[in-house]
Amino acid sequence: MRSRTFRTLCGTTALLMVTAGAVTLESPAAAAAPVAGSRTVKVATVHFAPVEGDVARNRAQLVALAERAARGGAKIIVLPEMATSGYSFFSRSEIAAVAETIPGASSDALARVADRYDAYIAFGMPQYVPAENLYFNVAVLLDPQGKVASVYRKRNHLLESSYNAITYAPVPTVETPYGRVALVICSDMFYSQYPRSAAVDGATLLLAPANVGIDTDFVRLRAVENDFSTIVSNRYGEGTAGVKPTAFTQDSFTIPSPFPYNFDFGSRSVVTTNTGEVLADLSARSDDIGYGELPVRRTRTFPVERRPGMYALLAQDTLESYTQTQFRQPAAGRFAAAAIDPGPTTTPWATALEATEQARVAAAAAGQTLRLAVFPANWFTVDAAGLTNLRRYARANNVDVLVHYPATANDAPKSLLVTSTGTDYPYVRTHRARYEAIAPARLSHDFWVVDRDYGRVALMQDVDMVPPETAHVLSRMGVDVVAVNADLRSDLLSRLWQSRTGEYLHIVVANKQAPEGVYLGGYQEFPSFTEQEGRVLRELDTGHVRKKPAARFFDYRAILEPCKPEALNC
Repeated sequence: MRSRTFRTLCGTTALLMVTAGAVTLESPAAAAAPVAGSRTVKVATVHFAPVEGDVARNRAQLVALAERAARGGAKIIVLPEMATSGYSFFSRSEIAAVAETIPGASSDALARVADRYDAYIAFGMPQYVPAENLYFNVAVLLDPQGKVASVYRKRNHLLESSYNAITYAPVPTVETPYGRVALVICSDMFYSQYPRSAAVDGATLLLAPANVGIDTDFVRLRAVENDFSTIVSNRYGEGTAGVKPTAFTQDSFTIPSPFPYNFDFGSRSVVTTNTGEVLADLSARSDDIGYGELPVRRTRTFPVERRPGMYALLAQDTLESYTQTQFRQPAAGRFAAAAIDPGPTTTPWATALEATEQARVAAAAAGQTLRLAVFPANWFTVDAAGLTNLRRYARANNVDVLVHYPATANDAPKSLLVTSTGTDYPYVRTHRARYEAIAPARLSHDFWVVDRDYGRVALMQDVDMVPPETAHVLSRMGVDVVAVNADLRSDLLSRLWQSRTGEYLHIVVANKQAPEGVYLGGYQEFPSFTEQEGRVLRELDTGHVRKKPAARFFDYRAILEPCKPEALNC
């Protein structure tokens, strides 16, 4: 990229559009239609620190804050995760002291506020189910009559497993006068399957009570990739670590934290529109309320068209522990990869050879071995002699090079991995941006993964990685490195690539319109990514991404239904 101008996500509906062969986030004139009778709704996120274990005090404070938000005109109010009790509980006996039934004292108290002010209220609490003798970390949605509209039980719990029972129920969505509303809790947002399933079910607004460090751009990314507005309500303050007893029963069995909980580490409460516009962003260590006017919409669309038929592998349990040991990837090891954009040139093939050689020499000087070089999308032209020279260079220097040809009147954009072993591997784009002028019939119908001696490599193009399902599929195929040709413009790109590494994938991106980057999966090294204009050279360790996590308690059928435009799931 020669210009650092990023296009802010604003307007009515952020969609990936084509501009002179490139892809950018734009706002088309044909916006999603508002719900009849109301064009916007005032919403509120409540930033609040509960006192651990003091349910009566917390309840009174929550009622006061909810009333304050309602008097301020909010018709949808979101309170934090475990707001009635605090979060630091590490056994069934500890949670028993603060858990409540639904309906119960806390839901009844907040229901009166919802009824009095004709508002929806979502809040987090520990639920006790006497008939089953089970406890759950839940989010409750109360309707404007004070009735319980939905209860969502948190899926992705870690130390909460010391008390939190397992559930597989789908992410709930509720039709309201302000659009279709969905509920998730905290870490469920970090597993993109959960908000995605809500979006596939037609959600236009995601409510997320939380107790977590989170950055604003992450919330914006979830909003934009799913085309729904998002309200995250977080807490601040500190909790405890818990203490393991010497002797214990089933109820006193404890899973303590390795350190006391600190909710001041990046804890933010955020309201963002479906286009990523931030309306409220709270992070102070004090109770506060953030407001926003969100668009009321009865339709929604994904910025990149989904292709559910390509995601079938998500229904297969390839990430079971033993199964992963049989993936038979190349031996784990370290190698250097380079993302390279030399800038505008009239001699792309010769320039690519020179730039790759410079990267190879720089890697050797750092004691590394360059094995993979990635160039931007739409940077090369068809040139048989240039390709022949690149093949010769790749074989002579033991370096694979990923190039890209732009779309033509008859073909979708194509990547070509020129390898050091003399074989070329082509990959044709599988996804297209909404309204992009590529006929669906010209797209490829499958992903392409190649085993090289340095790792298992997936060939991708920018738009292919916008649907989170793509990264999930690649993870389930045991991919180590995703090599991406890009020609994309957005101020959320860095967050996009970082998010996709959560599937334990290393990602190497060369972008014609934005900085190049190498992003590390596996949460092993700091910094976890490197970005700069022109060239990024970084050593990767495939051993860091070999054991891949799977989202727990998630039914993938929720995002595998055939594409039905009328169901808003495309």
